[in-house]
Amino acid sequence: MHYLLIDAYNVICATDSLREVMQGNLDAARDQLAEAARSIHDAEGVHVALVLDSRQDGLQVEHPYKVKTFEYVYAPADVSADGVIERMLARIPNPGDTSVVSNDRMVRESARANGAIGSAPKNSSNGRVPAKPVSFKTPAVATKRIAGIFEMASIWISRPC
Repeated sequence: MHYLLIDAYNVICATDSLREVMQGNLDAARDQLAEAARSIHDAEGVHVALVLDSRQDGLQVEHPYKVKTFEYVYAPADVSADGVIERMLARIPNPGDTSVVSNDRMVRESARANGAIGSAPKNSSNGRVPAKPVSFKTPAVATKRIAGIFEMASIWISRPC
């Protein structure tokens, strides 16, 4: 099983269009990010987890699309989303089949140190959808696929929140 872990609020804050939505409705920004990630989930059969900070006492998991392979993971108040991502990486049987998307360099470096791929959401240089979809079959291709989906969703990186 391939895994895609997304440092959700970090990606939202690093994305102009989602940051704008977040100003009015944080849940709407999260849901727009989820829709972009859902196309990878549906096309490639990848287990997707949007990892989010929260103020709740314990770890909570929601399945917004009613499938166990797509989830919102809410970190407990005493652990950051970054910490949850690190713990998830430590428990995944084959971290080489895992990609982590974050605009936080430390999260990406931690992913790489655990054998996963660390990727930042990419700028769309031309705003066009790639001509040929990329498969999620190998780690190197996985990074291209992740970058491509964010390009397709017209998510651009600027400055952090």
